[in-house]
Amino acid sequence: MGERQVWLVKVPTFLGKRWRSACDESKSKEAGPELGSIQQVSAIEGEPPTLRLKLSDTGGENIPVLYNLKNSTADIAGLHAFIQGSQQADLLGAVSQRMDAEILHDSQAGTTTGVQLDASYRALTQQRHQQANERTRTAQQVDAQDILNAQRNARLREPASMRSAIKRNTEARNARANQIKLDSDQLERLLFQLFERKPSWKMNDLRAETRQSVESIKKILENIAVQNTRGPSRGEFELKSEYKTSTPAV
Repeated sequence: MGERQVWLVKVPTFLGKRWRSACDESKSKEAGPELGSIQQVSAIEGEPPTLRLKLSDTGGENIPVLYNLKNSTADIAGLHAFIQGSQQADLLGAVSQRMDAEILHDSQAGTTTGVQLDASYRALTQQRHQQANERTRTAQQVDAQDILNAQRNARLREPASMRSAIKRNTEARNARANQIKLDSDQLERLLFQLFERKPSWKMNDLRAETRQSVESIKKILENIAVQNTRGPSRGEFELKSEYKTSTPAV
């Protein structure tokens, strides 16, 4: 004996809820409710007939009564329908037809059927469409202190590494803002004074003492100093030998 053949019909959400409610209400009865009927509508010669679903009862709800059944049977090989039982899912049968139920509008129904969508349902559909396209915006008045608190809280949530980087950048900007550019002679005299204080200097220390750019300092050091490549003072600068014994007067 072959498998039971069933149709799989996809219906709009509101119709599915209506049918589920009707089935729940009839659980105590011997027979299930009559949900609707399938109608075959004559088609143009040479084309397959059109199928329509007509609801038996809307339960007093403002929902359409007629639906077109659009065939979507392609690729259903091996497709089966199940129903949820009390303990497990029970097999209903093999799907032989798969269709989509689409609302039948006035222009599709034709003048002979006299089918029209309920006015209340039209209003409900329009309301849903408007709500879906509305952009909800809220406005709140804040004062300057609220803004400062929000900025402070945002900084507290930043990782420690980010706060350190921001602090370094801020200090660098402040240093550049306070920097007074010296000409070559002024910078050279200042460097000689520093080498009188101690014989060797790191570049970062010279930059901090003079508040001049690395490029400007290097340009002067090329003429008056050498960089150690070995020993405990490796990487530091010291005066050339000719300047150690005869330092220009300041």
